[in-house]
Amino acid sequence: MTAPQRHTLPVDVHLLLRRDGDRGPEVLLSRRAGPVYATGMWHLPSGHLEADEDFVEAVIREAREETGILIDTADVRAAVTVHHRPPRGSSSRIGVFFEVRRWSGRPRVTEPDRCDGMGWYALNALPAPMVAYCRAGLDAYRAGLPAAVHFQRPGDPVEHRDGGPGAGLEPGPGLEPGAGPRRTGIPRGTVGSAETRLVVVRGNSASGKSSVATGIRDRFGRGMALVGQDNLRRIVLRERDVPGGANIGLIDTVARHALDAGYHVVVEGILYADRYGDMLLGLLGDHRGVSRCYYLDVPIEETLARHASKTDPGLLARVTHRELRAWYRERDLLPGGVETVVGAHSALAETVGRIMRDTGLTELPARPD
Repeated sequence: MTAPQRHTLPVDVHLLLRRDGDRGPEVLLSRRAGPVYATGMWHLPSGHLEADEDFVEAVIREAREETGILIDTADVRAAVTVHHRPPRGSSSRIGVFFEVRRWSGRPRVTEPDRCDGMGWYALNALPAPMVAYCRAGLDAYRAGLPAAVHFQRPGDPVEHRDGGPGAGLEPGPGLEPGAGPRRTGIPRGTVGSAETRLVVVRGNSASGKSSVATGIRDRFGRGMALVGQDNLRRIVLRERDVPGGANIGLIDTVARHALDAGYHVVVEGILYADRYGDMLLGLLGDHRGVSRCYYLDVPIEETLARHASKTDPGLLARVTHRELRAWYRERDLLPGGVETVVGAHSALAETVGRIMRDTGLTELPARPD
């Protein structure tokens, strides 16, 4: 018996070149031009996987050809895989989106016959018109989905339209929008609900994380639980910050209990990545609702200046500049690119407002008194 021919699909690679801008995370987009598919629409730098080429080699090559930048293999991170069927023709395809946060060179238009514009755009303020396929990948990326299905029907528009045909994003089995990064072997979607919000605010001592967390709760009102590392570690347990400390599990337990009780939760603290990372990623991965992480990036000299301006003489006596320098870790980010980095220039009210908008808390009601 003749064996049936195996089904094959074309594979695309998409470059999610990401930086932190004044409006939040930004990605590089280019506008297609000339006699190409979706001309005049915005799209990520992208292209087809070529023979004898792996995914990473392909996205590095496309980045060089389309933007002129150079990327090291170690700086490429897989972000989202989208199974897409275009509105023209019947063949579906696989698109693999790669996040890159470090590169050499300045992005520019290098193929003017195929691209007539290029620029940085905030993830929460993407331009129009945009290719629906590309927008589906970006929506999945913003929602924390590692994979999604985006099947369009014949006759659907090529461009993304809010609420219109072809704009739908369908998570695959076991993948829920807003559930955070996936961890192998961790049950997904077991904590809280689709309506609860989880915010993690990390940073060095004197970075302003406690003020931001308190500001979020004050702005929102009742129904927001504040889970502070220092309160549970120093006050409740009177424990030093050590690897494997009891406070790690206690933070996890309190946050999960509050989410299951219907509270929104802000977890804040220094929360060193090598000690608290597994716990935080597990919590994010298990949460059913929208989860967002922020890292307050304040240089050491600004940290020392902020500490010196505090009015509590007891605190100034207990915590010296030498200790602050010993505790300080530069850009101690969680793995997987799950955090938005907030610079020292962002004022308290600006940071709180940004987080409220990013998470949709501005649209949600507080609990009645």
